Amino acid sequence: MTQHLIDWNSAYSIGLDEIDDQHKVLFDIINGMWASVINREKGAPLLDALDELERYTVTHFTAEEAFMRSHGYSNFEAHKKQHDQFISRVRSERQSIEAGGPVSLDMINFLKDWLINHILVQDKAYAAEFKNKKLGVLGGFFSRLLRI
Repeated sequence: MTQHLIDWNSAYSIGLDEIDDQHKVLFDIINGMWASVINREKGAPLLDALDELERYTVTHFTAEEAFMRSHGYSNFEAHKKQHDQFISRVRSERQSIEAGGPVSLDMINFLKDWLINHILVQDKAYAAEFKNKKLGVLGGFFSRLLRI
């Protein structure tokens, strides 16, 4: 049994269940790619793993961006730019594998480090802003209610 490269833990939770569940799937996909590297797989299995990563990431980023837009996230453009750069890096790696190369350890480390950092910093920032806005609306409602 291959050891995981990254394991989910509560520190990665941003407090939005649907997004947290999507992040867990990304962890699973990256762990699958790690297993491919450990098993020295080449060609189709690696391309399949990268295709799965790209497809799922695009789906996840689309959902996350829709959420951020719908709540007027103040740092939306910079956050979306990071998503676009991530997808670009994955596509570049796929081209390298299509040309006969292996998945590089640099790519695996990039995926792991990027995902963890992105969740802990960027995703937690939009979740906190969302929660603060939500509390602000509720707090205003309750203060008006209590004054009556």
